[in-house]
Amino acid sequence: MSALHKLRAASPEVREAALALMDELSAPMDPRSIEKALCRAGFSRSKARPIVMALKRLPIIAIGS
Repeated sequence: MSALHKLRAASPEVREAALALMDELSAPMDPRSIEKALCRAGFSRSKARPIVMALKRLPIIAIGS
């Protein structure tokens, strides 16, 4: 059974909680969050800032390895 079928078969409470979680996880990152993510990934703040300036207009939802 696919995840979509499982979600459709779930109770309304479970569906609501799952959809709220997906909404929270897919929220676009603000420039400060992008900078923090880049710094955690090993970029210095001075190197992260120009990257953030280039990326801040894109609808980014995650930065990861």
